Parts: sequence; C-alpha cells; structure tokens
Amino acid sequence: MIPSNPVCDPLPVVFRRGGCIRRFVKDDVPLVAHLQRTVWGQDEEFADLDRCRNYLAEVFLENPCGEAALPSLVYEEEGGWIAGFLGIVPRRMVMNGRRFDAAVSSQFIVHPSSCVPVVALRLAQTFLDGPQDLSIADEANDVSRKIWEGLGGTTLLMRSLYWIRPVRPVEFRLSTLEERSVFGRLAPIFRSFGVIADALTTRLPPSPFCVRPTRGQPEPLGSSTVLSYIREFSGAGSLCVDYDDRVFDWLLERIRHVNANGRVVAATIRNDQEILGWYVCHLGGARTMELLQLVAKPEAMDDVLDHLIYQTWREGAVAVTGRMEPKFVAALSGRRCLFRRGPWMLIKARDSNLLQSFVSGSACFSRLDGEWPLQLLC
Repeated sequence: MIPSNPVCDPLPVVFRRGGCIRRFVKDDVPLVAHLQRTVWGQDEEFADLDRCRNYLAEVFLENPCGEAALPSLVYEEEGGWIAGFLGIVPRRMVMNGRRFDAAVSSQFIVHPSSCVPVVALRLAQTFLDGPQDLSIADEANDVSRKIWEGLGGTTLLMRSLYWIRPVRPVEFRLSTLEERSVFGRLAPIFRSFGVIADALTTRLPPSPFCVRPTRGQPEPLGSSTVLSYIREFSGAGSLCVDYDDRVFDWLLERIRHVNANGRVVAATIRNDQEILGWYVCHLGGARTMELLQLVAKPEAMDDVLDHLIYQTWREGAVAVTGRMEPKFVAALSGRRCLFRRGPWMLIKARDSNLLQSFVSGSACFSRLDGEWPLQLLC
C-alpha cells in the first residue's frame, strides 16, 4: 500500500520524466530495499537493509508460487533510479474445474521525492492490466482504494470488516486502556484484578464469556488435509485457492516467523473419524490470536469456531480476531464479538463470475492467501 507519512530520503534525488515500468529482477533488490527504508524508515523492521534484501528476494523472486508470468514491478527513472515498487505474488485458483491465475499485490511503495500520483497510478494500472484473471489487494489503505476504484476495481465492504471476540474480557479491556497515557500508568494496579475477574467470568456458566471444551478433537494440521478437503468444504462451484504441498508449507513457514515472540497455532478438528474443518492462526506478543484461515463443513462451522475460541483461551490470549467473511456471519452472531473496519480488500476480475463469487461470499480466499504472510518478518 502507499504510505500516508513517508520520510525523506537523505540522498538528494531529482525526479525526471520519462520513466518506465518493468519487471523486478535480482539486481533491483538493493535499490528496492533502500526505497523501503526511505519510505518506511520509521518502522524498525525496515531499518536493517540486509533483512530487507533477503525478504525481497525470498518473497518476490524465490517463492514457490512462481513469478515468471506475473512478476513484481518497478518504476525506473532515467539513470536507473527506482522510484516505485509493487510486489506481486501469484495464486492459482480453481472454480467448477476451471483454473484461474490470480495475483496478490503487496509492498506498494513510491519514493516521496518522485511525482507520487503519477508513479503510483502507472504502477497500479500496469498491474491491473496484466495477464492475470484476478487481481487482489487485501491490506489496502484509502489511497490505494481510490486508485483501484478509479481503474475499475471493486471494494469488498463485507470483507473489509474485522471481528474480535474477547476470551478474557477484563484483560482485553485493560489492554485497550493501556494505550492511553493516563490509564497506562495505572495498568499494573488493575492487571491482577483483571486476571481474577476473568478467571470467574470465563468459568461460570451464567457468564456469556464462559469457555468450555467443545465437540471434536484437535489434531496437527498438515498440507495433505488442506489439499484433500478445501474444495469439498468450500462448496460445489466455489472459487478457492489451488494449493500444492510446497506453496502451503511455504505460507506456514512465512507466518511462523512473523515476529520473535509469536507462533503458529493450527489444528484439524475431527469428530470420531470425520474431519470437521481446520484453522490457522498466529499468536503474537500482544496476546491477540490472529485468525488467518478457517475452513469447515457448513454444518460444522459452529463447532470449529467454538474450538478456536476455546484454544485461544487455553493459549493465554485475551482475544481472537479475524476478517469477516459472509459464511462466518451466522456463527459469529451471539458470540459477543466486536466489529471494526480494517484494511480494504480490493479486487478486479476479468470474468464476472469471479467477481460475483467474492461479492456473494462463496469465494474461499483467506488472509493466509493474501498479503498477511507477505509482510516483512520481524
């Protein structure tokens, strides 16, 4: 996405007209890493140029999804200076036996010393005019949304909402108050009270936040389960990602190292010999469980979601949060969830059936498939 508050580059740069857009190649890695640090230098993870270089090569040049037909893009000025970058990672998708090429955009950055609107518009237009059947950005800001809609893209309002379900409601509320300077000083005083209050709140049956073991037994999640059941559980005729072992394992490895204090929480839920569904989450240092993928039989959605809530509590987290999907609405109702507007999810499809699958909510495209795993690991 385009940054809202770029920092100035210490190197003097003069914008020149007549730049060109071309594919991102290995020799561009040092220049784009410098561009990242220039634009997002206030973020600690972008301060280390070596880490930025390794990240760019791993995600946008060496990923197992393939990049030959759908390469990432750079905007090159005269003299070889790179003024913009748009990372692209392919996704293979399938619907009704037909295969489609999707492209997920990430790391949309433009040098603040360039003509930002022109460079951004040209990069976005080149991407959206590419050979892919479906273009996706699911961590977009307001600026990116305006560009996409101006170029014929669509904003998915439902999928731009996020839900959060507190499992330790008192500690969760205290954690939100800690961000305010006045309450932050008093947080240690109230923290012990919160632990005691939540111990009662989550164990007494009359409480709406009471947490109990659920139907179904958890098992480790393997790529074979996902590959075998995702089309069946997504529903006949639904659009879904066409994984293979290497791609799914690569995605899990990406989220496994999102930060030093985090870890992957993933499980298959089984009832006797029957698989009900699975989930993939990331639990970070903020003690909030990030749901990245939840797939279940329609009749078992409640069971899998309840198990996720129970596991979130067992892991010591204060809440679980995820992106809203139409198939979650019924299961989330009555579960004391809070809702907020998150990053925009944007798409542009060549085939009206692909667009309709997202608008209707039948498409199975999770945060695991989008930009979340493509962030710089910290």
